[in-house]
Parts: sequence; structure tokens; C-alpha cells
Amino acid sequence: MQSKSLIDVLKEVVKEDLHLKLDEDNCIIIEENKQDAKCRQVVIKWKKSLPYFGFSLDIPKQAGKNDPIYPFLNPQYPGICRKNDAIVFLQKSNIIYVLLIEMKSDNTKGYLQQLKLAQGFIEFILQRLKILKKEINTQVEFRGILFSCRRIPNEGETTKKPKKQKIIFEDRNGLLVAEISGNTKYWIQQFLDNIDEI
Repeated sequence: MQSKSLIDVLKEVVKEDLHLKLDEDNCIIIEENKQDAKCRQVVIKWKKSLPYFGFSLDIPKQAGKNDPIYPFLNPQYPGICRKNDAIVFLQKSNIIYVLLIEMKSDNTKGYLQQLKLAQGFIEFILQRLKILKKEINTQVEFRGILFSCRRIPNEGETTKKPKKQKIIFEDRNGLLVAEISGNTKYWIQQFLDNIDEI
């Protein structure tokens, strides 16, 4: 009997109500639910043949209650309960890439710390899985993606069909990160094209 892939195991480990599911158009939709957010959503068109799993921990805390994701942490400690808008696992060749996704409107302050907190959280889960399932020894690499809605210089309206934006990952204090426009649609291939270039 063939052992399960890391992606299949993660689907079992993470509660189903947190899963990001593909819609009828084979897309995942990552949404920001804050009322004042300018960066509201990003759509990523998926390939059916590409192994995938995604989830979101971005569940709002109710007043007077512990954080719903980190109930064991003191929410009064600054930043300890910060979460990302989405975490997506995909496989290219024999490597699992973990996309740590954050959406920001104009002010991107603190995004890198937020991405690194998510990386630490995923590393915690992976360490636990390695103890429980020794046969899982898949190579895992992290990439941060900041979807930003701040204006890009010389950005203007156009009537031409938009070109697929080339996504480049740059080292930002130890994490490879791409900053790209929010409120738009991407194809997963755009992320894969340069994901292994350093």
C-alpha cells in the first residue's frame, strides 16, 4: 500500500472548515473580510493536475474571547496571534512549496513579520507530522506572497487585455517574497514559473 503524500496528510490534519476549496471554475478565492480593506480578494486559477491544499486561519476574534486559532496564547501579547490570509501547499517535482499569503491595502507595514510567523506555525505542524509519520520526508520550501493594493508608479487604465504578470521572488531577510497587485486574478502557473529561482 502506497503511503499518503504530505499534501494528503495535511488535508486530514487541518480542520475542514478552514480549507480553501476549488470552486466550479477550478479557482481558489482568498478574501479579506475587514470592512475597510481596499485589497478585498485574489483569485488563483488552478490546474487540475497539480497537487494542492490550502487553508485560511484568518478568523476574526470575538470581543472578550480567546483567539479562535490560538486559544492557548494570550491575545494581549502584541502580535502573538497574528495570522495570514491564506496558506497554500503545492507540489512541483519532488518539492512541496508553501505559499504564505498576505493581503494588504496601502500600508504594508509588518507584513514580513506576519509571513514569518506563519512560516513558524507551519514548521511546527510539519515537525509534529515528522514525529508521527516518519515516512514523510518531503522537501519543503517557503515562499511569501504579499498582495498589495498600493499604487504602482505610472499605473494607468488600459483598454488592452491585461498581460499575465511575471512573478519574481526576492530575498527579504531570509524569506523569498513576491509583492504583486491585489484585487485581480492569477494563474497558478505564474507562481510556478519562477518559484525555484533564487
